[in-house]
Amino acid sequence: RVHGRDGRRLADDWRPSPRAHLGTTVAGYPNLFFLLGPNTALGHSSVVLMIEAQVEHVLNAIAAADARGVEALEPRPEAQADFVAGVDRRMRRTVWLAGGCRSWYLDVAGRNSAIWPGSVGAFRRRVAPFREQEYRLEPVRAP
Repeated sequence: RVHGRDGRRLADDWRPSPRAHLGTTVAGYPNLFFLLGPNTALGHSSVVLMIEAQVEHVLNAIAAADARGVEALEPRPEAQADFVAGVDRRMRRTVWLAGGCRSWYLDVAGRNSAIWPGSVGAFRRRVAPFREQEYRLEPVRAP
């Protein structure tokens, strides 16, 4: 069971369809990082390449937090919503959704929350850098 801010439960927030910023972090869940989270699976290459991009992002996030004296970080809800909307837009043109395809990649909401709709290179370019403006950063509290 994963709980976030204000007692939120990830299982509830991900009903009926999981969503994450960059497939790696979730708004409302500070310091929670996923590897192979929503929209990071592939149907055309090795997921190891996706994991490597996510690990680079996580390491960059931790380095930025450490350099700024940050205790907690999480994606801004609007950054997560923008990322997910972009994934869903690109997904509409893929074989997994075009032409009425019904596959195991579609969740109960009919959304493909599993597959990344582009190339591994496009994922790496988008995910590996840590874009501080997309995150809420909380400074370390004084004792």
